[in-house]
Amino acid sequence: MEIYCQRCNADEVFKIPFFSFEEKKKLQKLNATSPLQVVMEIRTLHAISLKDAKFVISHINPKYKVCHRCQKPLNENEYTTCPSCGSLNFNWNVNS
Repeated sequence: MEIYCQRCNADEVFKIPFFSFEEKKKLQKLNATSPLQVVMEIRTLHAISLKDAKFVISHINPKYKVCHRCQKPLNENEYTTCPSCGSLNFNWNVNS
């Protein structure tokens, strides 16, 4: 999938692999303790560039339906843009 963040740079498109539920769960858990480990894990699981892997970790929201940047409420979409700050969120519902 190709995706962009209007807050970061709406002109730059990033290639994001399909993540399974288990991968999302693992990445979100790792992101809470070591974003660097998440980058390495993403690159181990999928053949993506370092730049794209860093894009992924910078947009994973730690809490479902809460923006990673401004902590305002989000909708339930898996990949959603915050209506308050315009930041893209990887809004993965993996803790239920």
